[in-house]
Amino acid sequence: MRKDELLYLHQLLATVKRDLEERGGVSPADVDAYESVTVSPVAAYAQKGDHEAAVMALARDLTTAVGPEADEDGSDEQPQPVSP
Repeated sequence: MRKDELLYLHQLLATVKRDLEERGGVSPADVDAYESVTVSPVAAYAQKGDHEAAVMALARDLTTAVGPEADEDGSDEQPQPVSP
């Protein structure tokens, strides 16, 4: 993945994290591994490997934090497409 694509993905995941925190779906304790990474999603001059580590940590933390909720409600249904 190119660095600019990785930066974009990092920014998107950080936005998802903020949104989930505001909605109460994720607590700051749920994203401890990501918070220990020192690179910001807007640090364009940071090393590509640092952004890779941050993206992997954040994706793992969010999946762990949100994943069990989907299993608990018993809903295995796929989301329905929105009609125009």
